[in-house]
Amino acid sequence: MRFKSGFLVGLSAGYVLGAKAGEERYQQIVDATSKLRENPGVQRLTGEVNKTVNVSKDRVAETAAAKADQAKEVVASKADQAGSSSSSTTSTSAGSGL
Repeated sequence: MRFKSGFLVGLSAGYVLGAKAGEERYQQIVDATSKLRENPGVQRLTGEVNKTVNVSKDRVAETAAAKADQAKEVVASKADQAGSSSSSTTSTSAGSGL
């Protein structure tokens, strides 16, 4: 029983001390991140990356729209071909039946 109570006291003390150290380290990381974001070089680089991403996004959208239009035209062409060949077959079959 003595071991269990000693273990629980040690565990509790470790938790409290670890939480305090963790909070301090967390604050250090937050401060370092803020300083990094405020750096003019990082801000410039971030702006350039965002601009590049936006340009690329626009190009991808344009290319996708063009490919979709191409596919639509191909499908419409194939549908017209299939429709005209089936109607000529149907009219030939109907004409020979009379």
